[in-house]
Amino acid sequence: MIPDILQTIAEISIGLAGFSGLIVAFRKSSGPLTDVQKFRLRILFANAFGAMFLSLLPDLLMSFGVPGSRIWFDSSASLLGCSLIFIAWFVIAGHRIAKIAPEIFNWIIFYSMTVGHIIVVMLQGAVMIGFIQGRAPGAFTVGLIWYLVHATFQFVRMLFILPRNPDHV
Repeated sequence: MIPDILQTIAEISIGLAGFSGLIVAFRKSSGPLTDVQKFRLRILFANAFGAMFLSLLPDLLMSFGVPGSRIWFDSSASLLGCSLIFIAWFVIAGHRIAKIAPEIFNWIIFYSMTVGHIIVVMLQGAVMIGFIQGRAPGAFTVGLIWYLVHATFQFVRMLFILPRNPDHV
């Protein structure tokens, strides 16, 4: 059985991405986006759209007749892969942005978010090796909720934490 919360996660993700697009449109000055704006949007969109598409995956797999235990293995494998790619990008890009706009970069928050994604990877890995196979839907849902938490946190930072240098806004 596919938990109903996955549909709610998809809906929240769409709303979060849409509102962030409005904020960027209202705040954007003429010209291209700054590196800080691009970094923030990439974090927000990667997590929001990641949560949205991944939350639809179990239903898609079920509609193709994939057996129940395999649905959660494949969904967890997908979430694990997406998380590893995101962590690699986030760490590399985060260090670069810390040099560009140190006044808005908080290392404690950065590493806290990274640790959250590492926990998601560990949970999904535990599902895949069968350690918590009976709790696979819950572990998968926790991972998607973490994606929403990170996207929401980035949304709030975009609203309230602005660089002092107007070139970085």
